[in-house]
Amino acid sequence: MRYLVLVGLIVGGLLGYYVLWSHMVDQVSMQANAWIEGQRRQGREVSYDSQRLWGFPYRLSLTLTKPRWVDAQNPAGWRIEAAEITAHLQLWDLHHVIFDLPGSQRIGWREGDAERQVTIGSERFRASLVADGAGNWLRIAADLLKPQMSGTLNTWSADKLLLHVRRAGNVPPSLDIAVQADDLVLPPAADGPLGREIAHLRLVGNARGSLYGRSPEEMLGSWRDSGGILDFSTIGLEWSNLHLDGDGSLSLDKQFRPLGAMGGKMRNADAAIDALVAAGRMRSQDAAPTKAAIALLSQRDEKGVAYLPVPVTAQDGKLFLGPAALFSLPSVLPAQ
Repeated sequence: MRYLVLVGLIVGGLLGYYVLWSHMVDQVSMQANAWIEGQRRQGREVSYDSQRLWGFPYRLSLTLTKPRWVDAQNPAGWRIEAAEITAHLQLWDLHHVIFDLPGSQRIGWREGDAERQVTIGSERFRASLVADGAGNWLRIAADLLKPQMSGTLNTWSADKLLLHVRRAGNVPPSLDIAVQADDLVLPPAADGPLGREIAHLRLVGNARGSLYGRSPEEMLGSWRDSGGILDFSTIGLEWSNLHLDGDGSLSLDKQFRPLGAMGGKMRNADAAIDALVAAGRMRSQDAAPTKAAIALLSQRDEKGVAYLPVPVTAQDGKLFLGPAALFSLPSVLPAQ
């Protein structure tokens, strides 16, 4: 009899949990549909081919196949299309949403009479969103494996890309950000003496400035003109044989080219000299005295590794190492 009671309690508990899970996953579907209807009332087009609710017993999962969002009333005509998107929630933490975006995502807009489009693909695209009780976002994170972007904007790719953004303040608008990219391949326009392949890039800092507008140019222009700036407390770079660590700030000039400065410690500076000579940007007879000067100015860190304290600046569309121009910096906007 005791065993029957125990079995009954277990079965009853499982049935109760399933009823709770079914109710909660239905609530997730209702909230998603309410958001879609709210977008439609604002004149935006939202559609998808099919919807699936799943995830029992650990998650509340909602999958939309071929979702599409279009802001037809906006002069830029923003549109976002994806192959599929899945949102995962856990019963004990409904303010933390995890997203899976397999396949490719397309972002399109209009600039005058021209249609623009960017396609972002990856082997794995996972993102998360943490919100407060009022629905305001607090933190956003993304983890992409082998991402690549093509289309109107400059083409680039990487082996791995990590992004973390946290709301820091509202007056002025401020975000704490952290970015890490491994095996990054820059656009062809950024090809320089060190090549287009960056082995490792790490940035940690704070972004300030307002962002609004109907196109990428207007949004970046509003950010720049409102005093937009990126202050980096950590800059780590491994490019060819050159290693650079430091901090600095970055903004955009009137032509939307990177503008900023940093101070750092450069290791293997001789490699940069050899690259400049190989690219024809430094005469071979100047390389030896330059390396000798570097040796005199070099210092050693606590581990005894030699480094060169150097200023790095981005201005007038070029990246400078001290007074020497390394290579040109293109606009971050599509080519006109």
